[in-house]
Amino acid sequence: MVGRYKSAEEIQAIEAEAARLFLKARASDTKDDWDAAYAWVALDPSHGFAFAKAEAGWELTERLNELPAGRIDALSPATAPSVQPAPNEDTLPIPFFSRRALFGWATAAAVTGVAATIALRLFGTVDHYRTAVGETRKVTLADGSTVYLNTDSSIEVALRKNIRLIKLLKGEARFDVAHDTTRPFIVEADGTQVRALGTMFSVRLRTDLTELTVIEGVVAVKNGASAIRKIAGGRSAAVRSGSIAVTQIDAATVKQRIAWQDGMIEFDGDTLAQAVEEFNRYRTTPMVIGDPAIASLRVGGTFHVNRSNDFVAALESSFGIRAVAGSDNSVILVAAQ
Repeated sequence: MVGRYKSAEEIQAIEAEAARLFLKARASDTKDDWDAAYAWVALDPSHGFAFAKAEAGWELTERLNELPAGRIDALSPATAPSVQPAPNEDTLPIPFFSRRALFGWATAAAVTGVAATIALRLFGTVDHYRTAVGETRKVTLADGSTVYLNTDSSIEVALRKNIRLIKLLKGEARFDVAHDTTRPFIVEADGTQVRALGTMFSVRLRTDLTELTVIEGVVAVKNGASAIRKIAGGRSAAVRSGSIAVTQIDAATVKQRIAWQDGMIEFDGDTLAQAVEEFNRYRTTPMVIGDPAIASLRVGGTFHVNRSNDFVAALESSFGIRAVAGSDNSVILVAAQ
């Protein structure tokens, strides 16, 4: 045990350093900061436990109100019952791996019931993929699955003998999952678990909720104390604080949501406020609506993600909107006089 070889003062100092390194890496999400944290973890076993504890404490604080009332039973791939499709049924007893089963080795993380990224890294390779603002990226995983990362996005990927676990740290990603009945494919995003049941889907971390779009196949979803939901292709889910709101979406909406993979943004009756929010994901300096009266204008069209100037020009010519450019390349949109 760590306590046999470390004084209380040493343990306190180690935990303080673990917290500092974790918070720094979490805030910047840069390769250098994560590599520095993992290098420090590798120096001593006590560092690994302290780092897992720091991450567990942070996630527990963020999601205290979302913790499930009871735990999901841990099921291995060999013993988990198969799931048969059930028409017109959204709530099914679909097996997940419990967080305790996934990270049971790490006492600090397991006792709180939250996932610790460092637990996976210490037991094997975890690959970290990210994109910069305005960048998209296609990643082919070793199992044959494909991940598409949208702008300013970041994921951790751990492929193990009995499970494939992806953690969406920020942004948005689309997953085309390779079939493998022996290794469940699970995506974790801000307290939400999405288990692929042979499928193609995307997950987006919005400011106030997690947005799931199922393109093909079926997924099983759980968040906090929510029931496990089966969601089929052509449906979307908004997930927050233990609630999962499922809606039917048409093919045009699905196409609109994944247009970014081709470097495009599509609008079809979206408000100007929504359109500006979308473009700002790909800009290092923002467009800002300076007149609340124009925020609810409805806009349409298809634009390249990195050519927001074309969108601004269309607003000026078709909607009577005036764009005022800032010296930092920002843009303020107001009604033309």
